[in-house]
Amino acid sequence: MTSKEIKKLICSAKNVAIFGHQNPDLDCFGAVFGAKYLCEKLGTKATIFSNPPKNSFLLNIFDGKEIESEFSSENFDLVIILDCNLFSRLEEKYREEVKKINNILVIDHHPQVEVENGCKFLIDKNKSSASLIILEILNELKIPLTKEVATYIYAGVVGDTGRFLHTNTDVATFEGAIALLKSGADIQKVYDVVYRSKTLTQIKIRDYLFSIYKLSPKNVCYLVISKKMLKKVGGSVEDVKLFIDDLNQIKEFNVVMMAYEIENENYKVSCRSKNGYEVAGVAVRHGGGGHKMAAGFSLKGSVKQVEKALEKISEEF
Repeated sequence: MTSKEIKKLICSAKNVAIFGHQNPDLDCFGAVFGAKYLCEKLGTKATIFSNPPKNSFLLNIFDGKEIESEFSSENFDLVIILDCNLFSRLEEKYREEVKKINNILVIDHHPQVEVENGCKFLIDKNKSSASLIILEILNELKIPLTKEVATYIYAGVVGDTGRFLHTNTDVATFEGAIALLKSGADIQKVYDVVYRSKTLTQIKIRDYLFSIYKLSPKNVCYLVISKKMLKKVGGSVEDVKLFIDDLNQIKEFNVVMMAYEIENENYKVSCRSKNGYEVAGVAVRHGGGGHKMAAGFSLKGSVKQVEKALEKISEEF
């Protein structure tokens, strides 16, 4: 869909429900909050639905008061899904209720694996982030940004490019960053929250993670962190998620796979790579998705079972 078609779609709706993927990250929320602003500037009421942990660092950037938890399809006539293009990547509690709405718009930058019936799409896999796509729509519709929204979108761009370190960083990314700076984006706030606010407890957790990883013959680093292990070191899943990029900075590691327990024996596996290695294909084969050098999927089982699964998956690289 074009920006003008998206404008027409939003303007024809009365109430819009906005969703990102499960376990939201910076780009997910940057796009979600940007989409809410887009709807409101077009005169349509919009509500964000998500369940971020209360201690999530995201809530130090994004306004948690703008997020609702309980969703009922009967109150909405349009759904916008950001930063994912599969119902299976929505939070489980929302999936079936979302499917009841026939009017669904998906805006994403991940490669489309399959077409969900009844959805309209704007997917641009050449964009470094979903947040950048939202920025482009706002610019094309000549909607000016507030400082707050510019900060939200900048956080999304920074998150999915790893502070402009990843290979998805291109000219359009820097042009978008410049436009956001001109709109007053508080980049200091973003960097302070994301990169300069680690606690002593979190540093201890990082040291613990560095002590338990395993390494395959192909220099694929993998590790498993259960809730029991987290309790032992006094940390949370949110703490653990901060350090996958630290592991990926180690020169000898071609790939990092970090599995952390979300629910009882249900693990989210985050993957990062460099040195010419790609993780998206492996993630897709195991029911997930993502980008060439940053992707994820899920596994079930005990710590030993998940570790054994990762050991086997490491052979696929």
